[in-house]
Amino acid sequence: MPNPAPRTDDFPALLGDLYARWTLDCLIEIGYAISLDFVARPQLYQGDDIPDGIVGLRASYGSNADFANAAQRQAMMAPIFGRSDGLKPDASNAASSFHMARKKLVDACIAFSERAVDTGVSMLEDRVRSAIVPLRSHFEGLRGKSFSLSYAQMKAESENVIRILTSPSVARVFSVAPAVKDWPLSSNDPNGAKLVEAAGSALALPAECKLGYTRFILSQRVAQEGGRALPLVLTADPNSEIDLHALISQVYSWGTSLRDFQQTP
Repeated sequence: MPNPAPRTDDFPALLGDLYARWTLDCLIEIGYAISLDFVARPQLYQGDDIPDGIVGLRASYGSNADFANAAQRQAMMAPIFGRSDGLKPDASNAASSFHMARKKLVDACIAFSERAVDTGVSMLEDRVRSAIVPLRSHFEGLRGKSFSLSYAQMKAESENVIRILTSPSVARVFSVAPAVKDWPLSSNDPNGAKLVEAAGSALALPAECKLGYTRFILSQRVAQEGGRALPLVLTADPNSEIDLHALISQVYSWGTSLRDFQQTP
């Protein structure tokens, strides 16, 4: 039975959470690979703490509402966020409404934050105010039942995978200590990144989801900074200097984290 749609008045917070999960979408591919390994090497997976959901992930991947495969997740997320920021950009980024609108806002916030002199500040602020409009309009047009159900579907799958990846017995298979339970969305526990790197080396995964320790840590920062920025994009009052500067600071952190991630091999 599909998960119920969340309240639409929580849209800004849901949008930020969904962005973070989509940026870390490779974790779902890693979780699925582990679910296959779970039956291929049963002698390694003996702990009772391994969630029962690992069976559903393996058996129903791509055929159940709570276990969408990579193509199905892309179909749901492309109209909202385009290609995941956790992957290397490709030609689709140039045509994505989200990526085009986000670039204008990030560029405006970087221009304000990295200005060499304090002249023309009001014009730089106006540039940010103008750049907010297309990104905000993009997301405001997405409110509704389709977004809510897609969010519920993505969250259910993501939470199932996170429970698998933070299981001590799963971590033991890959010779690492388990990450804390609020990893990876709130915690930057390095044990989680160690698991991602070890699983990528040991299991059959798409090349773009074989993430080294540093690259995963940087993708986490993109997910977390973007997850904080998007609610501000929708709720900040651009005519309030306090709100505007808080938005600029957060979007600047998001933009620089994305730049650092994309420049890391």
